[in-house]
Formats: sequence, structure tokens, C-alpha cells
Amino acid sequence: MTKALFQRDGEFFVPTPASGSPWSPKHLHGGPVVGLMAHAVEQATDNASLHMARLTVDLLRPAPSAPLSLSTRLVRGGKRIQVMEASLLAGDTEVARASALFLENTSVPVPDHGRFPASELAPPTGSVETTLSGVAGWQNQYSPVGLHSTAKAVIVDGIKGEGHGLAWMKLPVPLVEGIETSPTVMAATLCDFGNGVGQLRLSDDTGCINADVSLYLHRRPVGEWLGVDARSRMQEVGVGLVETTMFDAQGPVGKILQTIMPMAMPGVERK
Repeated sequence: MTKALFQRDGEFFVPTPASGSPWSPKHLHGGPVVGLMAHAVEQATDNASLHMARLTVDLLRPAPSAPLSLSTRLVRGGKRIQVMEASLLAGDTEVARASALFLENTSVPVPDHGRFPASELAPPTGSVETTLSGVAGWQNQYSPVGLHSTAKAVIVDGIKGEGHGLAWMKLPVPLVEGIETSPTVMAATLCDFGNGVGQLRLSDDTGCINADVSLYLHRRPVGEWLGVDARSRMQEVGVGLVETTMFDAQGPVGKILQTIMPMAMPGVERK
């Protein structure tokens, strides 16, 4: 069994097969890329009391299944607000770029009308766990191993390629071998599944890929299971949006937005 999504080798993060993509055996799933960016900015911040309230990752090009390096930069420092940037490189080529907003956590009274709702969906206990591999018609003989076959899922509704889905998910292995995955990094690693759970099949041979991910967290998640409730829509110009609510056993923890575009399904020759 794979021990992690990445192994550390000096300054490099070496992907394991568990970080692979269903779209291509040569590339990584977006989730490990987003998770690695979250790990980088979380490690780089000098104020542990700050909370990562927003992470936006531009997936500039497919990240190869090859050693990757990270660089970070403090854009705006402060006790209450920090902004960090990160770049993920394959050799000299930048494959992803991130911006993260950290905010101070303070105790503040909130009236009932301003509170997020409590959870109406209990986390799975004793449910049959599966993966998203093979769900929604993926032709996974093209790329059978990856995050889609590693992350565990309990499907509640949808996930039939019709642009909506609801599932509980968990990451059974660390992001980086030997390093405990924080709740924030776990949320970042799983958030790219919004486009998987809410996958929109435009035809038998055309699905949708996302070019970015924006994760908004209004509190740190708790527990090993995170829920994703995803909805996808597209305009006839070929640009769409996935909107996902992420929640835990206590209720909503954040929102995920992803810009999507059409893409030939794995194993289908693009016309």
C-alpha cells in the first residue's frame, strides 16, 4: 500500500502513484497539487495563530509525475492578515501558482441570523467505503491508479456525470510521507474533487476539467471525513463553474469554486 502522495527527497517532492490523475498516467491529479501548495504556504507562515481563510491555485499546465520543487514568498505580513504566494516547478517550468490569505482567529459573538447552519448530514459510520475510480463513467483502464483510486468516498447522492453530487471523503494516507497532514491541508487536497463529485458529462466522450481551484475556509475542519456537495454548470461558450460546499460533522467549513472547460474523456482521442 502506498504510504503517502509524495515522498521528500531533499528540496524535491517526488510523487507516488497515489497522486496520479484519471486523465493521464503521466500527470498528477489536481488534488495533490493543491494540497502541496497549501502545505507550502502553511509551513512558510511565521504566525501559527493565523488561519488559512482562502487558497487560490492556478493550474497553469498539467503537473508531471516527476520530482517537483516549491518556492514561497510573503506578500503581506502582519499580526491579523498575511498573504503568501507559492510556485510549483517541474525543473524550470512553473506548473502551478498559488495565493493564500491568512486571517487572525478571534473569539467574537455572532447572532443566530449570522451563523452558518449546523450539519444535517451525519458522517458515515459503518458505511461501505468506495473510491471515485469508475464512478460517473470514467474510463479508468487508461489511468487506473491515482488519487481517484486512493481517496475514500461514501456516496450519498448523484455522481453520475450529470453535474451534481454529494459524498463524504477522506484521505487515508499523508500528503507527504513522515509529515502529519493538517486539517487545512487535507481540505485543500480533497477540494479538487468538487469537479469529480460534480462532474458534468457534456456527451459520451466529453467531460470537464478545471483550470483553477479556490478554497474558502471559514473555520478549520474537524474529523477524518469531509463532505462535498458539488454543482456544475456550463455556458455554450465552453466555460463553466463548479460550486461546492465543504462540510464536516459540525456543519459547513467552506466553499470551493472551480472554472471548468470541455475535455475529451480519458482514453478518447481529442477531435
